[in-house]
Amino acid sequence: MISEIFKSSVKKQKNGVVIYPNDLFDQRVQEEMIRADEYKSYFVYAEIDFTAIRNSLPSEQEGKFWDAVLKSLATKGRGSDVIGMLENDEGIGIIMLDSKMDGWHRLVGRIKEFSKTSISDIETPISTIKAFVYPAYIDAENPSTVQESIA
Repeated sequence: MISEIFKSSVKKQKNGVVIYPNDLFDQRVQEEMIRADEYKSYFVYAEIDFTAIRNSLPSEQEGKFWDAVLKSLATKGRGSDVIGMLENDEGIGIIMLDSKMDGWHRLVGRIKEFSKTSISDIETPISTIKAFVYPAYIDAENPSTVQESIA
């Protein structure tokens, strides 16, 4: 179920973040997978689950977490990133085109920065986020930047 706090923040367009509905987001993920396979490119795919976030934070901090996430996405400055709802409105997905895990880590760092004074333990909700690089190949020159955990 979609987080009411998240829904409220998106409705207000407080940060100007555009979020695709699930069916369009799923189609976009498939298109990017085809593009990555054809052109030997890559992208980061991440999922943030509403229930996992809700269960990992005190209730008074959940809204502050989503504010930090949306502010981070809005200020990242990458117009090519795609944000969309997951199936059954269970969370949001993020596609970071032409990015490896270092790009993801920069976004996580920004989330941590925006939440440092408002969330007591940011590592707990961050650890619930699933992120990986597609395709999951090993870059012979720099294998650590392709696939690693975010924790």
